[in-house]
Amino acid sequence: MSSKQPNAIELTAATANNPLLPKRVQEAFSGYQLTQAIYVAAKLGIADNLYKSAKSCEELAAGMGTDTNALRQLLQLLNTFGIIAKDSANKFKLTDLGSLLRSDAPNSILGIVLSTNETYKAWGNLLYSVQTGKAAFDQTFQMSMYEYLSNNAEANANFNQWMEKSTKDWLLPALETYNFSNFTHFVDVGGSTGSLTAAILAKHPNLRATIFDQAHVVANAENALKSAGVSDRCQIIDGDFFESIPAKGDLYIISRVLLNWDDDNALKILRNCCAAMAGSAKLLIMDFVLPNKETTASELLSSLHLLVLGGRLMRTEDEYYALLSKAGFQSPKLIQTEWEISFIEAVPIS
Repeated sequence: MSSKQPNAIELTAATANNPLLPKRVQEAFSGYQLTQAIYVAAKLGIADNLYKSAKSCEELAAGMGTDTNALRQLLQLLNTFGIIAKDSANKFKLTDLGSLLRSDAPNSILGIVLSTNETYKAWGNLLYSVQTGKAAFDQTFQMSMYEYLSNNAEANANFNQWMEKSTKDWLLPALETYNFSNFTHFVDVGGSTGSLTAAILAKHPNLRATIFDQAHVVANAENALKSAGVSDRCQIIDGDFFESIPAKGDLYIISRVLLNWDDDNALKILRNCCAAMAGSAKLLIMDFVLPNKETTASELLSSLHLLVLGGRLMRTEDEYYALLSKAGFQSPKLIQTEWEISFIEAVPIS
């Protein structure tokens, strides 16, 4: 019997391809490898290089400055997942799925994929988050995610693209489930670049709005409003929602803001909303809400992802209701949608 001990590479391969393990477990063990393979494809710009014409591996390697043999195996892997394909001349071409990685595609996910560079590294420190309840991102990069984004223009652009894409894919369809007809003026608290407000105003021509966020955040909101043709119905106000929030709205929207803050800071935001609201106004929270029971694997992964990036787990329905009660709200109502986002509606206590 050989006394040779397997090295780390052999152990990883044996674990990921062990016939005694269920296929689902094998895929889970090797999932990080596929994530990195797609990230590298995005970073190299393979989709842009193949957009206009099919190319051989040699042509791609020369144009992108990569090792030909290593690139060939990466391309073959991408082929098995339908990201690229081969034509009759045995050259590589882009598929419809792979086209989502183009920089100029209308539904491009390039920014989202490129963002995995940071999240991948942060998830490598998941153990730290589980042991401490703190953000692995902070431990990995020695700064918070938002500090990192403010210091890295490329990462910030990728993050903003993800926010805009998820707004389009999750929030906008979910908005169809909410009745805006009883309102005249809404305030988008933490309205960021204005994409959500612009979409609501475009859908409801009788509405007016106020976008409220920090000055550097709302600096580009006018672009989204003008593109949607609604800038004449929206006011942009910069400020700090921990200090105060503009009054005179009959609907206050807080979309994917509270998940970024612990309970003490979330209470400050909610109390400032309550102080700004007239008795007949309503609050609408648009956020990820964990069910009180029977949480799915996808929901748990999303919650742990939030922990890794920001040091907070997603709140359950009951936890949101408890916060609202402390902040001066009553009659909370959960409005479930078919998408990732849920709505919670509440009114100030008279």
